[in-house]
Formats: sequence, structure tokens, C-alpha cells
Amino acid sequence: MAIDGFVCWTAHAVDDPAELRRVLDAQLPAGSRAVADAQGAGLLEGTTLRAPGLAAAHRFAEQSGLPMAGATDAIADFSALLDGLDAAEREGRRFERDAVPEGFETVTPSVDRYDRSYHTVTVAREYPSGATVELNYRSRDPSHGTERKPNVSSALLWLHTDAETYEHRVEWEES
Repeated sequence: MAIDGFVCWTAHAVDDPAELRRVLDAQLPAGSRAVADAQGAGLLEGTTLRAPGLAAAHRFAEQSGLPMAGATDAIADFSALLDGLDAAEREGRRFERDAVPEGFETVTPSVDRYDRSYHTVTVAREYPSGATVELNYRSRDPSHGTERKPNVSSALLWLHTDAETYEHRVEWEES
């Protein structure tokens, strides 16, 4: 994670793709190959951070003590929610409200397809920087009649800042 985190942290700081490759070539033995590795891991789309890449950059900044530009409180909460969703998916369980960091309020879903009759966690938080983190999660039973199927979890997680919106979508079968 250290190299991926460094690549993502650098991509967060450097907007120009050519400059990003130049910086990484100068700093890392694998150089520009590190960008391809981060793209393959789903952290970057081109040289733009995806939601997991933003979380990786934030973890790298915390571990290394390096500053990270942007709404760091919002990024930290976004990363915590992303980690919670990843853990629920890995374990094949539904996401629970107690995995949501403090300070989030329950909101009406912004995506109509999230039927509130299912187990849902729909929360949002606004930050003094103007950033917003929003999670729309549901666990639903896809069974029909006598045909029993495992519940399906699905989530949409957003981080909205003045400059960008990061979105993470995930769906998994519960065990």
C-alpha cells in the first residue's frame, strides 16, 4: 500500500499527467509503471483519483505525516465509510449504522431506488470547508415467491468538494 498510497497522494497533489509521470519517474524505481499498477488496482482512472485512490492517498498522508490538500475531515470520514463498506463486502454481511463515524445525520435518500422498507443506512454530513459526504446503503431480499435468495447489499458513497465529486458504488451478496 505504501507505493500505491504515495502514487495516489502525488496524483492528488499534481494535476498534470505528464508532470505526475515525471515526478514518479524521479522518485520511484518503477516510475511510471506505478501509475499503471495503481490504475490496475482501481485507484486511478487515467491519472485522476477514484474513490479508493483518495482513501489510499489519505492513509498514506496520515501514516507518513505529510500534508494533504483539501477537506481532510471529510476525506477521513469518507475513507472510514469506504473501509466499512469494504469490510462488510469482504465478510458478506450487511453494513450497520454503528460503522458510521460520529457527526452524520440521517437524511432522505437522494437516489429514489433506495426503498426505505429495506434495511437502509442513509446519512450525510456537511463540513465547514463546504465538503459533503453522503452514503446511501440498503440491504434487500431479492427472493420471489418460494425461491429463496441471499440478501443483496448495495451502496453509493459520495464525497462532494468545491472542485470534485468522488463516487464509489458497490454491490455484494450477503452470506
